[in-house]
Amino acid sequence: MRIAFCDDEKECRGELAHLLFEYTEKNTGYKINIAEFCTASALIKDVIRNGGYDIYILDIVMPEMNGIELGKWLRNHGHEGKIIYLTSSEEYAIESYKVKAFNYILKPINKNVMNDTINEIIKEIITKRERNIIIKSKGNSTRVNYDSIMYAELCRRIIVFHLVDGRSIESVTIRTTFSENVQELLRDNRFMLCGAGMIVNLSHITMVDNETISFKDTHKVFLSGKVCREVRSAWYDFWFDGEGSR
Repeated sequence: MRIAFCDDEKECRGELAHLLFEYTEKNTGYKINIAEFCTASALIKDVIRNGGYDIYILDIVMPEMNGIELGKWLRNHGHEGKIIYLTSSEEYAIESYKVKAFNYILKPINKNVMNDTINEIIKEIITKRERNIIIKSKGNSTRVNYDSIMYAELCRRIIVFHLVDGRSIESVTIRTTFSENVQELLRDNRFMLCGAGMIVNLSHITMVDNETISFKDTHKVFLSGKVCREVRSAWYDFWFDGEGSR
């Protein structure tokens, strides 16, 4: 579990670092790595270089780029980590929900509120990571985590699952419709049916233009303009109005 916190005030960073250290000492069942940043630009550079975090604890009022703008940058670049906002004022509460912040905590930080929030996030992350589907192939069956699936497509009555690690797994020949065979995935809000023969994982999409969907590994699929518009709308809702950050 990777946690990043960003606050321009040294005293607040010290307080938060102490609180998080105490949390990791008491919750030894999780491997937790913590990174500290004093500016939004420093956090962005680290994310670009080393990848995103599971949890972002962000101060809202910061020079250069505030926490709301930083949250929007993370969402616009496909980072699905949970966001916890910190502030000494309630005036940004509505703004924080535009990026579907998991929680909004007023300063001074209440240790119990922060610990409860982190516990809730970790429980939810673990639950999502434990969701699997069994793919039946010729001669064997493979258990695949939902998060591992980038997209799946129908090819001559066979469903090809494209995974984030670059592998592809082919199903046995299906006898019913594609949508019926992927109903289990469609019950999860991360997945969207695109036309009659493709399903995409919204959490792995980084860009949608007129006829192309791009994924985190730079992989692209080409679809009609109508379908791309529908995917773009669903992708936006997933991050900003739906459950993408929950």
